[in-house]
Amino acid sequence: MGLGISKALLLPLALLAVAPTAQAKIVARCTENVVAAKPVAARDTGEPETLTIVLAGDTGFNRSGQIVEEEGFRKGQLWSFEESSEDIAAEIDGDLAFANIETVITDRNDIPPDDKEQGTSFNFRSHPNGLDSLIGRGFNLFSLANNHSMDFGAAGAEETLFHFAVAHHEQPIAFAGIGADFEEATRPACLEVDGTRVGFAAAGIITGARPQHRAGEDKPGQASYRHKEDFRVIVDRLAAMEADYRILSVHYGKEGRVFADGRQIQDFRNEAALEEGIDLIVGHHPHVVQGVELAGGSVIFYGLGNFLHPGTANMARLGVCRDYGLLAKVHLVRGPSGRFEVMAIEAIPIRDTHLKPKPFEPVSAAHSRIAVLNYLGARLATARRHVASSSHRSPTVRASTARPRRMRSAARSAGFAKPGSPPAVPRTVCSTRSRKPARRSRRSRPSRSASPSTLSAGSEMGGLPAAGSPSVSSRHLPEIHASRL
Repeated sequence: MGLGISKALLLPLALLAVAPTAQAKIVARCTENVVAAKPVAARDTGEPETLTIVLAGDTGFNRSGQIVEEEGFRKGQLWSFEESSEDIAAEIDGDLAFANIETVITDRNDIPPDDKEQGTSFNFRSHPNGLDSLIGRGFNLFSLANNHSMDFGAAGAEETLFHFAVAHHEQPIAFAGIGADFEEATRPACLEVDGTRVGFAAAGIITGARPQHRAGEDKPGQASYRHKEDFRVIVDRLAAMEADYRILSVHYGKEGRVFADGRQIQDFRNEAALEEGIDLIVGHHPHVVQGVELAGGSVIFYGLGNFLHPGTANMARLGVCRDYGLLAKVHLVRGPSGRFEVMAIEAIPIRDTHLKPKPFEPVSAAHSRIAVLNYLGARLATARRHVASSSHRSPTVRASTARPRRMRSAARSAGFAKPGSPPAVPRTVCSTRSRKPARRSRRSRPSRSASPSTLSAGSEMGGLPAAGSPSVSSRHLPEIHASRL
């Protein structure tokens, strides 16, 4: 399987004994939506079933307060929708492709914005042609649950639902997160890929937790992630859905912070992954990339960062820890148990997400961001081991340290650290502040005789090890390594 030099794998290629087929699969609307307590049985076709899912972060097609135009959006000049995504189009090649739609979708300019009780509010609206361009690129899975879904009130939400319904009528797509009432706003969606059923649900924050934006009985809006009972309904409905694979999108996190907070750990890892068995949890909202980990058999992306949104800032000035978005590809194969298992995960750092996203060049620039991902993953694993060792009453948390045996052995054969070995990373790398690079103290500065693997990868990186050094414990997702295979 060929990989460009700006990509990397989170799991070694040795796991790709069955590479994803290039043959196009049939994506269709689910024929029915019923509840099942057992996983769908594996189909005996003689060929291993594979599934590839592309993941992209915050997406929109306009700046705050701008009118919508059918030709494209304006930022310095008029950019066509197709032009804005042409440099990343080749990477949108999965059976399913996900994006968080952080904008109202409408062709109207007469709907008044909601001030959201903020002195200066950001109100985003994008023309339906922008949505059509995403679908044309291959996107077919959309989260609508975020703090901009209600930027133009209930009328704007109804516009978004209308245009997604039109798109769904034209070709199979799935969307979730807002609705005409609470039932619809928490309802999971579904797509079938060559008969494989994929369930999808979305939760997200509401600006200021405004009650008028929270969906209710006969009241349009969005379920509120900050209301725990709303989140539980969304997760429970997804877990009860008959599906071969389940994906949960969550729009939450502290903006500019690269470390997942306690609520993310509790909701994403402990509840959605370990308690409910959701296969893939996809986080976004902080506008920067956060860590990736395996919890039991589930994959968790705590934050994908931005994908394509002219209403966001140029992140290039923020340093190597925050100046990129993450386009990810999750490659799956159906295992003997009938469940889909991870073969490999591709990580593609992207830049210029405020205008025209593209992979990093040269390769060294991509590797620096991959090193950041290694560090963030190591932080997650270290924190998890600490909780497990100090909380003897919580078998659920302890279980999260274990990975499937197949992945552990593959990590060892690829030269990764053995289980239990500490990650060779500094205590403080990528400061919690998002604007100023962290200063290295004289004590932490590497000596002139230090090996290349301990040298700084960037001004905000301190002594972060270079990508490819076997320093991260295989108790969490194996260290990302570059590949040109």
